[in-house]
Amino acid sequence: MLGSLALIKVLCLMQATQQPSVAGTIRDGINGKPLADVVVVLADLDRSVVSDAAGHYTFLDVPPGPQHLTIQRIGYAPRTLHALVPAQGRLQIDIGLYPMPMKLPGLVVRSKVSVRGLESVDTTPYPERGVTMAAVRNDPLLAEPDGLLGLGGGEVAATPESPSGIHLRGGASDQTGYLLDGIPVFSPYHAGGTFSAWNPDALERVEVASATPSLAFPDALSGTISAVTRSPGPVTRFQGAVSTVQARLAAGGPLGRSAGYTLSFRTGFPAAMAPRHDPSYLGGNTQDLLAEFEAGLLRGKLGLLIYDTRNTINSALTVDTSGPIPVSNGFEWGSRSIGAHWTRSLGDKTLRLQAWNASSDAEATWLGGSSLSLSALRRDDGLLAMIEWGGVRSSNTAGVRFERSRTGYRVAPVNGGEPGLDLQARTPLAAAFFEHQRAMGPELRAIAGASVLTAGGGIHLNLQSRLHWQVSDPLALTASYARTHQFAQSLRNSESVVGNVFPVNLYIGVGAPGVPVARNDRAVLAADYHPTASLRLGAQAYWSNYAGLLLVAPGTGQPFATDGFTTGEGTAPGFSFDAALSGMHYGLVARYAWEQVRLEHADSSYTPAYATGQVLELGAIVFPSATSSIRLGLTRGAGRQATEVSGSFEWEACNLLDRGCEFGGIPQASGRLGALRLPAYLRLDLSARKHWHLMLGRRDVTFAVFGTLTNLLGRTNILTVATDPVTGRSTPVEMRPRAPLVIGVDWRF
Repeated sequence: MLGSLALIKVLCLMQATQQPSVAGTIRDGINGKPLADVVVVLADLDRSVVSDAAGHYTFLDVPPGPQHLTIQRIGYAPRTLHALVPAQGRLQIDIGLYPMPMKLPGLVVRSKVSVRGLESVDTTPYPERGVTMAAVRNDPLLAEPDGLLGLGGGEVAATPESPSGIHLRGGASDQTGYLLDGIPVFSPYHAGGTFSAWNPDALERVEVASATPSLAFPDALSGTISAVTRSPGPVTRFQGAVSTVQARLAAGGPLGRSAGYTLSFRTGFPAAMAPRHDPSYLGGNTQDLLAEFEAGLLRGKLGLLIYDTRNTINSALTVDTSGPIPVSNGFEWGSRSIGAHWTRSLGDKTLRLQAWNASSDAEATWLGGSSLSLSALRRDDGLLAMIEWGGVRSSNTAGVRFERSRTGYRVAPVNGGEPGLDLQARTPLAAAFFEHQRAMGPELRAIAGASVLTAGGGIHLNLQSRLHWQVSDPLALTASYARTHQFAQSLRNSESVVGNVFPVNLYIGVGAPGVPVARNDRAVLAADYHPTASLRLGAQAYWSNYAGLLLVAPGTGQPFATDGFTTGEGTAPGFSFDAALSGMHYGLVARYAWEQVRLEHADSSYTPAYATGQVLELGAIVFPSATSSIRLGLTRGAGRQATEVSGSFEWEACNLLDRGCEFGGIPQASGRLGALRLPAYLRLDLSARKHWHLMLGRRDVTFAVFGTLTNLLGRTNILTVATDPVTGRSTPVEMRPRAPLVIGVDWRF
């Protein structure tokens, strides 16, 4: 029995050695290294194997005769061999493959379109608002990205066509504070087709705090808008654009192992396309510069910021083009901020130290009526020290702030003589603040804080409180109250249409004769509904009560205070609604606001021009492909009020059809303030953008072209009404006509 089994085993082994097989080793044809994971196919038999780590492959039991052997591996040129398999034994085929780069089809990975309110990185608690530059670039209501206007809609408002500031919950433009990397900035806006004086290519995100503004930062009645500059990153990056209204460039990257920088420069040219020898067009230029450096220092992080903006605008004294070119009204303004901040973590505590110098200056020559010369300045120096600490259920913030503010304002006749108004003020400020946050349960969280300030010869108390109730996973309710004070106010006449080309705030501080300390008490109720990651709805109601307001408009029709001002108070109840919906190929936004602002002085009251009664904004952005987008934006404003102007006046916001921006004449507000009821404002804009990817060396360069066609409906929107003092004839002053607003190119690499 055992002999029989041994005989069978020997026969089987003999048969196995006689069965034909194909085997071998696959190597790199250049360096001879074995190649693993190479696919070897016997095409005629539909059989395949994969080479091992040593490059070996083997086929057993291969029928004798001719066979086709195909060898493939990504990154190498494929090979096909003809093999004649013997009747028995092993056929050894060693193969060499030679490298060959293979161009693979592009892989497009899509997430939801980034729109405001639906960003996963947005941690701003509603009803406050934050937005990244990615969402700003997708805003269907913007022709070009603008960090300040990207916050607009609802309770955050800006006048259309040529904004002269940002208005938070019914407040005037000078009641909004601005921070750039935590450093105060004054009047960061341009005129003549470009608004925000913060280059969007240098920013990472922008947010507004108004319902419960931070106690640590500027004393602003309505709230604070803060911007964070772009993180430098480990690789040097460039980004920029050139359009019909501006050119901008930003760069950022590393400086050694633990440092980095961000630089940006932008310039605007409102008169670039204007017809020569036509005095009704604006002249001048605008520019802004930003430099930010980061480095590790003393186990913490040090940041240095330099910011500067300059503006020069001139406008015709008359709209009559038949005679020689007349002398122009001239406006110049600028601001500069230099600051440093250092942050360090100390276990469960975070320490922040900050120092800054912020300044603003303005000059104007106004040849209407009395022919006046204006000069205004503000210089602030400040120090801030704050510490944050907390545990699982609570957190605390405490700190001190010291500031010295110097302001000056002077108006005098152009040809000399006694000034009509000459004010100086030195306003030292010291503040100590404390804020406590506590979770009062899994659904309830409360915040309370206070700041004690000494300024203007008195002691003032800023307060803030907020109660946040997470009713369910998608629904949250918030109630808040804040009391704020402001120690410097603007002497620019916000009711004058000259603000369209001269939007700077002309500050004068407490300490100057007659300048009051302004106060605002504000309450906000809000509901935030977020049922899915693609849909968000928000609604809020608010009430602001102002006291100690410095008012220029009741005393003069000139663009700025000339011989005095008055004081008053005001109220601003309002309601707003926001909705956002996002998908892989589209983003939709809807914003509505109702507001009723009323300012009172002596026995009179009026509604300021910036306070439109109702505003509706609808926008959609669609991506037909991964490299193209189409946008449609609708803006409607009802309940607009203004003050009539006297004298000849010509105005058109910047557009290509009329080849520039027009502002001619010497309009002066006349008649009762806010008595002019304007027809509803309506504008429909269409934008398109297309980009391409190019390889420049080893860099992926994104290059894009874009364009916006504005006022598709051909709507005649009215800025104001000008009345001829001789004939008494009134003429509506139209705003932007139907025209392409912006065309341009942008890039990044």
